[in-house]
Amino acid sequence: MNVKKARTFKSAPILLMALFLVTLFFWKTPASAETIETISPKQAAELILRENGNADFVILDIRTPPEFQGGHLQNAVLIDYYSRTFIQRLKQLDKNKIYLIYCRSGNRSSKALALFSHLGFKHVYNMAQGINGWLKEGFPMIS
Repeated sequence: MNVKKARTFKSAPILLMALFLVTLFFWKTPASAETIETISPKQAAELILRENGNADFVILDIRTPPEFQGGHLQNAVLIDYYSRTFIQRLKQLDKNKIYLIYCRSGNRSSKALALFSHLGFKHVYNMAQGINGWLKEGFPMIS
């Protein structure tokens, strides 16, 4: 009888470790978790494909109107970073939607990403290198 107890006791840590590893493997982040990050133009293209048709997905171009008129991503909404009403317009957006933001080179959108986070947005992706990086990868834009 003592031998059986000893074997059970020795195998308990192994079982606990196996349970821990299985839990880690199948663990999923809750849907409510925040995602505020910078992604590559390739990852942005994948995000656009994945979210195609999702009414809760918004592409925000934060360049100036002349930059936007020169070409932009399909379905992008313009909110000029340099506008006096920029922050006011951001505050009017639904903080629970998924946003992809970009500018010309990634400088303005990197700064804006921190602002989105500060304002309580839940899911914001900043496209690194902006439209310049997008075009360098050979992805299309519309006029």
